[in-house]
Amino acid sequence: MKKNVFFLFTGFMALVLSCASPHHNNNNEMETERLTYFSFDHHNSMRMYSGEKYAVSTVDDGRVHVVIDEGCPQEKEFYLADSTIFDELLSIVRTYKMDKYKRDYKPLMEIFDGDSWSLYYKYDSKRSVSSGGYMAWPKNYQEMRRGLADYFQKWRDYQEGVLRMDYFKFTCKNKQGSDQEFTIERGEEEATMTLRDAQRGIDSTLKVSNEVMQQLQEQANAVQLKSTLYDYHTDDEEATRCTYFVRYNTGDTISGYTCHTQYPSHKVSAILEFFNQWLEK
Repeated sequence: MKKNVFFLFTGFMALVLSCASPHHNNNNEMETERLTYFSFDHHNSMRMYSGEKYAVSTVDDGRVHVVIDEGCPQEKEFYLADSTIFDELLSIVRTYKMDKYKRDYKPLMEIFDGDSWSLYYKYDSKRSVSSGGYMAWPKNYQEMRRGLADYFQKWRDYQEGVLRMDYFKFTCKNKQGSDQEFTIERGEEEATMTLRDAQRGIDSTLKVSNEVMQQLQEQANAVQLKSTLYDYHTDDEEATRCTYFVRYNTGDTISGYTCHTQYPSHKVSAILEFFNQWLEK
């Protein structure tokens, strides 16, 4: 009987060890993992420019793309040549035990028009973690949120590699004769602006301060003029068709396309309003 109990115990321990070993190896793998993507977003459904958003990703050429958006027009976007920022973010992930967060947090009672948040990050091992919620969060959520804000403070003042608009082109055309084209290109001392408006009979080129390009960039950021967020296409031949193209000092470019039949979108209106100040002079 004792012999049978011994073999039974030995077999049980072997089973335990065989199950424990892979877990131990996984822990070792997790210790050597490095982040390749990180994003956090907190916003309020009733306020357009509230909360904050941080996104750090690796692009095809090996650079690291960083976006800090803490309310319009405070968005900042730049590239880094090395990936040290991921090591620092990984330290924050571990400090606040983000791996332990639940996938989804919900309030005990239904609440409307409140705060939403989302967290997502990926490792070079292909493992990813996703968490988020609406008016519900982990116990250390506010501490974690402040920790991220404090960390990104140093990057708000970062200058090298900041995306700076060097060229901007905007066109709007329709079958009713509206044909507008506005371009502005940064120079060593001044920017060159070209204004063409067929209906007004305007075709002029003028020199403006390079600071005007910064003002235009802030305006574009304010209305979230991004290639992935631009408006819509229509088959209506009478519609006005607008396009834009932007080139930055890093060589990166974005472009967009939209149509409207009667009323331009707030994005188009913002750009037209920006250039109208020179058209009216």
